[in-house]
Amino acid sequence: MVLHQSSPYLISQTNAGRHWRRLLNDVFLPEGYPFTVSPQCVRYQIWNAVQAFCSSLAGLFASRAVLQGHGVGNASASATDAIFLTILQDVFSRLTTIVSGYYLGTSLYPEAKTYRLLADILNDAAMVTDTLSPHLAHFSFSLSYPFVVPASNSSLRVVALCMSGAFRALCGAVAGGSKAALTVHFATAGERPGDVGDLSAKDGSKETVLALLGMLSGSVVLRYVHTAQATYVVLFGLIFCHLAANFIAVRVIAMRAFNRQRAGIAWCEFRRSFDVVTVVPDYLHVARQERIFTDSARIPISQHARGTYAHCALGVSFLSLSGREPFSDEQIATLLEVFAHEKYILWPASNPPQIAVVLKDGHGPHDHLKAWAHAHEIANICDRESHAHGFNECLVAIRYALENVSRMFPLFLRAAQEVGWKTEEGVVVGGSPITVTIGEAEVLEDKKDI
Repeated sequence: MVLHQSSPYLISQTNAGRHWRRLLNDVFLPEGYPFTVSPQCVRYQIWNAVQAFCSSLAGLFASRAVLQGHGVGNASASATDAIFLTILQDVFSRLTTIVSGYYLGTSLYPEAKTYRLLADILNDAAMVTDTLSPHLAHFSFSLSYPFVVPASNSSLRVVALCMSGAFRALCGAVAGGSKAALTVHFATAGERPGDVGDLSAKDGSKETVLALLGMLSGSVVLRYVHTAQATYVVLFGLIFCHLAANFIAVRVIAMRAFNRQRAGIAWCEFRRSFDVVTVVPDYLHVARQERIFTDSARIPISQHARGTYAHCALGVSFLSLSGREPFSDEQIATLLEVFAHEKYILWPASNPPQIAVVLKDGHGPHDHLKAWAHAHEIANICDRESHAHGFNECLVAIRYALENVSRMFPLFLRAAQEVGWKTEEGVVVGGSPITVTIGEAEVLEDKKDI
């Protein structure tokens, strides 16, 4: 047997390589990787890195345009005017942050994929507006042909910069909420639970490095791109790559909690195959059918031509059930009797149906799913071509649909859990919906469920 003695230099090189590899893993990868993150996390992070690099590079062109608009390089420019314009832009930005938080806050987690992509579209809109702003100072709108006329020191540049500040603030608000939801998903969908805080911190580290690389690359590119034509060619090329990478990154994500769209896809496929086999499509299959931008309240009416939909409002007040004509006491008592054993009350207000769902005290994710499935059954029963049904006809359809849903829903839940759906974490209803307390054959009060 011959023993070969390794070179100490080679051994030290190997150890140094392992040390640097271990150091990079500790800095940029979450603890316990890859077992503590979702299987789709790696592909998402690759495309996320591409979009972050493109965004950082494109942002430099927008920043240069803003500085030129403020008068950098122009001896006649006023620093005071630039400060006041910056303050005005910041005011619009902060007001947009407050308003967007109020209107969009409860929608960010259920529709995280939609708002993740929307955030980058808004960011690109802000960069395009910034880049165009210096040229808008020389034009103004007119009520007569040709409607756009040359002007000196036009206020359009101020309007453009305020709009870009609003776009960027809206992007920040939307991106923050959707990114938090996706971080929770990635950290809880692995073989074992991960650390949400650690994953968020490591993502921040990677984004910082990519932003630095984008700035360094941009500092080289900016030296060779000076004309307006070249600037727009490079900028729109980067924006195209940025949006394409974001779209692919969002399509990679397969969420395991039911929102309205995912629940609708899963229920419809389960319903079609129910008479043969009780199978619910898994979250990977549903993710391939998801649309990024869609109206989450609409339900397809299958027997009619494609593009015909019902609309369902979840968590509305009891008074909105009846629409223009209020229910009589006898009708209310009958309706409460039908839903006596459910945590919701459902009624199609018009035809094509505008379905309203009232939630009772004590409702939970399974009740939301059942109400959504019930709404799908009602949508398939309703006839689009006929006139609006009366109370008794609607009641017959509701009873029939409820019997079908009550028979199939336990099997649906069991099959969904078997293929990996987290039915207890459903986000079919977001925020704090209105709930009602039911007394003896009467509605005692409407209140917010907080």
